[in-house]
Amino acid sequence: MRRTRQLLFQTETLKLELLNTPINQLDLKIEGTIFAQAIPLVKEELRRAGIRRLEPIFYISTGYGCIAGQPIISLGFYDFHPLLKELNEEFRGWRYSDADIIDLLRHECGHAFCYSYKLYRRKDFRELFDVHGHFFHTYPEDDRYTYNPWSRSYVNPNGDYYAQKHPDEDFAETFTVWLTPRSNWRRTYKHYPRALQKLRYTERIVKELGPCPPLVEADESWKIEPYEEVKITVAQFMKAKPSHYYKKATGYVDPSLKEMFRAQPKRLNRRELFGRFMRAETFLKAHKQQLISRVAHWVGVDSTVVYDLMDKLITRAKALNLWLEKAQAEKKLVELTTFVAARCTDYKNTGCYLRPPV
Repeated sequence: MRRTRQLLFQTETLKLELLNTPINQLDLKIEGTIFAQAIPLVKEELRRAGIRRLEPIFYISTGYGCIAGQPIISLGFYDFHPLLKELNEEFRGWRYSDADIIDLLRHECGHAFCYSYKLYRRKDFRELFDVHGHFFHTYPEDDRYTYNPWSRSYVNPNGDYYAQKHPDEDFAETFTVWLTPRSNWRRTYKHYPRALQKLRYTERIVKELGPCPPLVEADESWKIEPYEEVKITVAQFMKAKPSHYYKKATGYVDPSLKEMFRAQPKRLNRRELFGRFMRAETFLKAHKQQLISRVAHWVGVDSTVVYDLMDKLITRAKALNLWLEKAQAEKKLVELTTFVAARCTDYKNTGCYLRPPV
């Protein structure tokens, strides 16, 4: 990679950009991630196990979970990009492997099966999984829970005793162990009579209900925090203070772009919006070739020096969803030209686009 692109797209810069990007502007997709393989894999495991009518809905959110009472499963946005995974580990202290994610999907599908067939209303389920009172209203409000590390009444595939948190998690963990290929659960839990009873119950109830249509029809309006609606930045979500990245980032142009352009105007219909305003990305693309040739000539640098800077500006203007008023286009072109020429002059004189902080 040529030096100009290394400066503008180095890892520290990309991490800083991600941290300061609102979650709803991350442009995340399942395609091209571990989920593109994991979701079909787990769905196939469900079908092979005899669960043929359940079709869980998956969506990207602020964490993993299954909407209470619905076969709708949320996926943590922080696992949809390698750098987001690194940032999550740095600031939140943990990182899921691909195998962990597959297990998480199995676990959430256990919830989806329970909710779709309303197992929590069955007498045999409530007795075996020790359900008292309202199944959902008794769920702990936080992640703290007490457990007995010597209990033989629960499965414990991850060593965290999570099945002891609540009957809802007890079934989901049991379902995960039962569904996982080659888990050898009969042998693993042969000395855990209550846990083995729950595993056998899971096998029996799946055989009974798996071919039947679910009792609950998914209602996507129940989705909680789809990432497209979460306006806080990644840094705010992760409670991150990325000061050290500011010192290392050599291609961080977001503050300059935000000063030059503006956020998307609100309270305008589509006709009014595009009648008076235009996307900064579109504006930058329209003047890209002209600026490359002229600035390269005026400053005396190779055209790739200007090309790569323009590429960075366009990329970030799109990510930040920046706009400008059409009536100010000429003024903004002067500002843009001055900025690009100044940055390319810095590169010519110092080998860097941006002066390091004092």
